[in-house]
Amino acid sequence: MSNRPDPAERVDSKDRTFGDYQIRPFQPGDEASLLEAFNLVFAEGNPDYVPRTMAEWRWAFQENPAGTRIMVAVKDGQVVAQNACLPVRVWVGGEERIFGQGVDSFCHPAHRAGLRRPGLWVKTVWEFIDEYGGRDKDLLHYGWPIWSAWRIGKTFLKYEVVRTQNLMVRPLATNPRTDAELDAHLAELEVERFDIGAGCDHAGFDEQARWLWDRLAGDWGASAIRDAAFLNWRLTAHPRHRYTVLATRKDGILWSYAIYRHGDWTEKDMGLCVDWLAPAPAHADADHAERLHAGLIALAESNHGGRATTLTGIFPDPSPEFTRFQERGWRVMPSEYFMIGHHYHRRYDMLWLRKHWWYTLIDTDLV
Repeated sequence: MSNRPDPAERVDSKDRTFGDYQIRPFQPGDEASLLEAFNLVFAEGNPDYVPRTMAEWRWAFQENPAGTRIMVAVKDGQVVAQNACLPVRVWVGGEERIFGQGVDSFCHPAHRAGLRRPGLWVKTVWEFIDEYGGRDKDLLHYGWPIWSAWRIGKTFLKYEVVRTQNLMVRPLATNPRTDAELDAHLAELEVERFDIGAGCDHAGFDEQARWLWDRLAGDWGASAIRDAAFLNWRLTAHPRHRYTVLATRKDGILWSYAIYRHGDWTEKDMGLCVDWLAPAPAHADADHAERLHAGLIALAESNHGGRATTLTGIFPDPSPEFTRFQERGWRVMPSEYFMIGHHYHRRYDMLWLRKHWWYTLIDTDLV
């Protein structure tokens, strides 16, 4: 039985009006009232909330090389509800398609309804799905919901669980190397280091990132295309966070990389393995992964970016990294996070995604 309402209750499919509200895709000029409503909602009950700036909003939603996915509800010229996702280009089934990570959905507190009856936000999501989801549109919309959003989504939006998310965690020793000492140690490992992101002037990645991803992507059924356009948007141009890149090369060509950040996530002052792209143990060049991992531990144990006592990342359970990182001293830890999705192609259902979709923390907006 469908969770969608009777036709008389539906938003009109032509002009998408719902009472006094107009529900439609984002239009230029919506930015100011959208951001104002967003900051009001996300500050509720959170005294530590840092308001999002317009530069941060534009980076996330207008500068994304995969495009923009926003549906808004507007009343009297003001945005009062939003459903949005960050689209990413994914290679799946031998072609480039779009997955979208649901983020920043909200409804202004003065315009909310209870769980028993679909409210404005649910109707906004229905129109988002009609606009962007489908076999010939976005293949998957996924996310990491809070419990209240999960309850609503399961009831009205056909959300399904891909997996409960385990964390990979490795304890760290304190090794307060200076940057010069760290770089000398990395040179011994033949691992290079550079910083990108907020406050950095490094140019970031070039076409070799795509070459590396092309060499390794055959091991996965689906993964985000890690090319210069994606990596430089997601990392190099990030308006708030700074990241450290470690890389190995073969005959001058990029052969592996790891992305590190020191910051707050599930706890304060964490070492975070944001991304990892390296040959798996069965590959002939697996020594690159071993040297890269040694460099990542050395970086996390140093003072570069801040002191951390643990290093945390995520890998899908079926991936070779999930096993190999445990062999390197990482431990599997539970988390409160779970991956949910709404798929639009029967071939790529939750069971298939659980087995074949390769992702890391870079595929989330969490770090």
